[in-house]
Amino acid sequence: ASIRSYGFRKTNMPKIISCIILTFFLSIVLTSVFSFISIDQDLAKFLLQDKLLHMATFSFITFFAYASKFNVNILVILLGLILYGLLIEIIQNYLSYRNFELLDLLFDIFGVLLGYLSWKYLKKIYPSY
Repeated sequence: ASIRSYGFRKTNMPKIISCIILTFFLSIVLTSVFSFISIDQDLAKFLLQDKLLHMATFSFITFFAYASKFNVNILVILLGLILYGLLIEIIQNYLSYRNFELLDLLFDIFGVLLGYLSWKYLKKIYPSY
């Protein structure tokens, strides 16, 4: 199936890519901001989905990193995003109102892998993208 058959035109691709790149960078900024703000511990305990949120966030970021068509090696993106998750956890360890959680990092890694697999699936559907 071609891109055109799914409602996309190749002439619109630069605009679409620009929007995807903007979405990627905004998601990095928002993730960074929310990673360092104080969260009520009762709310955090209520959010057992916190781990799922970590996975969803990193899946989203990874997917948009690949969709942005950055001219870098696949492993650079994978390792870069995993190191980003590790850096967030290390910084949180030094904040009085946050702490390092290995399980958060593990779910960040799961999210990176899920985002990568989602991207690979999309490439099967839209091979010309």
